[in-house]
Amino acid sequence: MEPQNKCELIADEIKKILSKGIDLSDDVVHYIDSTFSNPTVKELESILADDANCEKDSLMELLFFPGESMQVQLEETLERYRPENEDGKKILAYLCRDSLPVTFRLEDDRGALKLQIPEDVIRQFLLRLNISKHLEANLIESICNYGDEQNINRFKVKIRNSRFSPSDSKTGFLCRFFEKIGSRSSDIYECLDFMLEFLDEIKKDTDIFPALIAKKKFYFISLQKAQKMDARLEKYNIETLMAQGERVALIDQADARRKMRIIDCISRAVFGKTEFFEQPVSDARQIEIGSPVDIKSIVKNFS
Repeated sequence: MEPQNKCELIADEIKKILSKGIDLSDDVVHYIDSTFSNPTVKELESILADDANCEKDSLMELLFFPGESMQVQLEETLERYRPENEDGKKILAYLCRDSLPVTFRLEDDRGALKLQIPEDVIRQFLLRLNISKHLEANLIESICNYGDEQNINRFKVKIRNSRFSPSDSKTGFLCRFFEKIGSRSSDIYECLDFMLEFLDEIKKDTDIFPALIAKKKFYFISLQKAQKMDARLEKYNIETLMAQGERVALIDQADARRKMRIIDCISRAVFGKTEFFEQPVSDARQIEIGSPVDIKSIVKNFS
């Protein structure tokens, strides 16, 4: 297919999706209400029409930020035509050839907001679609073989949106994950989100199983430190500990446990194994022996 035709077809598909309107997410509505004190649709229109308002540009970009559901609708088109970096300008030109009105719907009874989207905002929107990032054929095949046809495009969008950079090791690991995790696993999205972040942290030739276990050990040690800090905070307040030169780091213990569970799930699925760590002996149960006299005293107490 000629590049020009390819770019026009992609632009037409984007316009088709946008013509349906955009349902603003709870997070976006919460931001709007927190920032602008629960504005009406007319008040939002006034803000967006005021070039002197410093909040105008950031609000427009927030409204026109491509959500996951929109990207899922576009995924098959991007996979079919596989646009490259240089296609972005052509697609942008097609999108801006005519005016681009978009309706934004608030979920409450405030109604809808219809806006003409300016070119600079469309440009940012297009960049956030990551149209030139493509999955490798073997990874696409593994995702398609996973068995959850309803969510295949959602998996692809999550990978497209991530900072995941493919390598033989990383891509092979993702392929094995989709092949081994089990069809329609209830943990699939939680595991995938964690893995994509984890794969971005490690080098392309890293041995993945030891790296996963090292990450689990990091969370395990963090939990031990958090529990010790909890015990200290029962006796002293934060100000006192800081005055004594202690570093007070508050850790989300529930999140650390959740990520350890995710690592176990991934490790068992892909590698058929995981590793566990022993709980260290608490300070209260430790006995310090300094001399033979101490030993005689301990024996006497237990005899």
